Amino acid sequence: MKEAAPALEGPAPDRSTRRSATFRLLLEFALLFGGTMLAKQWLTNTASASYPNLLWLPITVLTLQKGLAWGLACAVIASGLQYAGGLPPELMSEDIYSYIGRIAAEPIAWICFALVFGHIRSRQIAHAAELEAQLAERNQQCGAVASLCDDLRRRIEVLEREIAAAGQLSNADMAQAVIELNHAGWDDFAQRLTRFVVLITGCPEFTIHLLRADGLAPALQPTDDHRPAAHNPILRGDALFKAIVRERRVLSTRRAGDTAILAGRGVMAGPLVDGNCQEGVIGMFAIGGASLDDCPEDIERRFSMALSELSRLADRLGLTARWDAAAGAAVNGRGTTPGAKVEPAGAAADEPVPAPAVEPGRQVVLQ
Repeated sequence: MKEAAPALEGPAPDRSTRRSATFRLLLEFALLFGGTMLAKQWLTNTASASYPNLLWLPITVLTLQKGLAWGLACAVIASGLQYAGGLPPELMSEDIYSYIGRIAAEPIAWICFALVFGHIRSRQIAHAAELEAQLAERNQQCGAVASLCDDLRRRIEVLEREIAAAGQLSNADMAQAVIELNHAGWDDFAQRLTRFVVLITGCPEFTIHLLRADGLAPALQPTDDHRPAAHNPILRGDALFKAIVRERRVLSTRRAGDTAILAGRGVMAGPLVDGNCQEGVIGMFAIGGASLDDCPEDIERRFSMALSELSRLADRLGLTARWDAAAGAAVNGRGTTPGAKVEPAGAAADEPVPAPAVEPGRQVVLQ
């Protein structure tokens, strides 16, 4: 019985709409004909001159507004109201045919008017409805075209990034990006980290989560990344936390099981491993996008290289995340002027933060 309730409630709005439309139409008929009959009665009692039959008013209005069917209905109703009090008396000079012609003249004129002008109005209403249907169809087509244009624009941007990453990536570029990242200061660390990730993976959308007591907390991401999922922490009970921290797996949407675990939080994700940490895993690195098909063909190898380099920057990532949180708390809690520059104690803003140096002889080679 509970499952049948929604089925019974479905058509209710349509029935209610039809009932309200019918009620409004009946009310319109009643007001027009009621007002016309009152005006006709008043003119009969006060005016002595002849005047046109006032029942033409509702017939004309409703025929030109509603069309043929309602015009004929108005003509029938007006004919009934015209002789509701009885037929007029026959004159002494009239025969039966003249009498019938006199009493039937106005009802026949009303019906003819409803047939002619009601048919014209009905064709106009049908044509307007057809135009509205065509307009709705065109709007749907325009929406589909706009959606395709947006998709093509995103696709072009992805292809441009892929071409740029595939055509311009060299050992010198990679070495320069690594050196700049390791020597980045407080102000440009996030910018150089973004450049490094985009250069290696070709994906501008990425997130870095760091291990905390309650799970993986978001630490760094591009400033133009507005994905809601990127701001959410990954709790310890989440399947993604288990796969990254406990099983140390690299997840990819090319595998059906990994797609369910990622649940729209990226197309690839992997653990950031620190040998000096007791748990080993200190965070998670994930790249986003519409699909892995938009990424370079060797994205798995590029992703592994990015994981390796970011794992070496674990201390700096954690320090930067803590400092951003502290700066935000200072701005919100202690009334620091919005937009003011907050510097770490004992260090100038433009002074580079100590970072692990690149080992002698270590080469970053992209084969």
